[in-house]
Amino acid sequence: MRQRHLAMRLSSLVPHPCQSVELEQYPTEGNLAAAWLTKIDLGDGFAGKHVLDLGAGNGVLGIGAAFLGAQHVTMVECDSATVEVLENNVSEVEGESICTIIDARINGNPLTLELPVDMVIMNPPWGVQTLRADRAFFETIFSMDIPLVHFIHSIDAEHLLPLAHENGYELHSIYQDDFRLPAAYAHHSKNKATTRIRCYRLEKKK
Repeated sequence: MRQRHLAMRLSSLVPHPCQSVELEQYPTEGNLAAAWLTKIDLGDGFAGKHVLDLGAGNGVLGIGAAFLGAQHVTMVECDSATVEVLENNVSEVEGESICTIIDARINGNPLTLELPVDMVIMNPPWGVQTLRADRAFFETIFSMDIPLVHFIHSIDAEHLLPLAHENGYELHSIYQDDFRLPAAYAHHSKNKATTRIRCYRLEKKK
C-alpha cells in the first residue's frame, strides 16, 4: 500500500477520544503514522509477522501494520471509552489481518499471548504528566524478550540509550517529525501545539 493511500485510510479512522490526561492520551495523526510505518515496512517488513501494539489508542498503528501485511496484530488498551473506538476501527481491517484486542493496563509484567511476538510498535506515554510513565511499557517488552521494537518518544528524552543498553538492546533513530498536540484538555491554552519527536528502533542484541 502506498504511503498516501495508507495515510488516507488511517486518517479516516474514528479518532482517539482523548479523555485521560493521566494516561497522556494524544492522537497519532494518520499522516505521521503512515510515514513512520512505511519506513518500518521498508526496513523490517510487516508481512507475516505478529505485531504487538501497546497502548493502542484508536488503533492507528496496529491497524496500519495490518494494512501493510502483518499476519496478526494484538492491540492492548486500558481505557474503556478508547477500547470502544478501537473495536469499531478494527472492523476496518476484517479479512486483511487477524486483530486481537486486550483490555488491560500495561504494568511492567509480561503479557500471556498465544503467539510469540515478532515486533512491537507503540507510542507510549512519555512521562510528561506522570514521571517514568513509559517504564512499564519497556519493562513489559523486556520481560517478554521481544526481539524488535519501534516506538515514538520525545526528542529530548535522554534515558532511552542507557535503558536500551542495560537491557541488551541496540537503539537507533530512524525518523524525526513534529507531533501535533491538539488542545484536548482544559489546561491547554493553545488550539494546537507541536513537539519534536523521534521514531526509534530497538533491536535485541544477538
